Amino acid sequence: MTYIPYEAHQQLESLKATGQWGDAIALINKYLAKDPTNEEALLQIADINYRRGEIDMAEKAVDFLNSTKGEEDPMALYVKGVLAMEKLQRREAIRHLKRANELTDFTNHEIVRAFGISQYRYGNREKGMYLLDVAYDINTLDAEIIYNIIELSLLERQISKARTMIKYYHTSRDELMVFDKTIAYYDEKINLFDEYLSSDLITHKLKKKKQETHQ
Repeated sequence: MTYIPYEAHQQLESLKATGQWGDAIALINKYLAKDPTNEEALLQIADINYRRGEIDMAEKAVDFLNSTKGEEDPMALYVKGVLAMEKLQRREAIRHLKRANELTDFTNHEIVRAFGISQYRYGNREKGMYLLDVAYDINTLDAEIIYNIIELSLLERQISKARTMIKYYHTSRDELMVFDKTIAYYDEKINLFDEYLSSDLITHKLKKKKQETHQ
């Protein structure tokens, strides 16, 4: 895989973090002008466009990379799968993410996580939950994986599992890894889950008390 220099990469991440998309693309284009097949540069173009909501433009970059790699580059396939999910092309998402996992022997926690989400959204709920557990086993400190497991556990009414993961989130919070979101984002989501479970517990107790009084 071809890369951009470390200093440029650091500058690029700073631009992306502050939403300076135009400057970020201008920086990347300097390297694409020298080498139009630079893999990291193409993936960065896809990532920048994805973050600013330009899904079709992101797809063009990753399609070009996949064409040069014969659809055998796991990261390009992963990005293609994520973009397919965004466009609700669920079969396409599964196809690309499955191949990306095969190429990495199911050892990349983020690719496994994305595959799990794609399977769940397609309707393979049990398989999706299983894959999220696999992703968690690979990396127990990825905040996105923990968040996904809690969210889907609640949807599946696996309350005990959701509570366990919420507790784990709180006890491990300072060690958790975040990538394209802040820890504050996850704090807000987890707090909402906490509130939901608290209200759900109160409702359950009220129903139980009402049933007992009618017996």
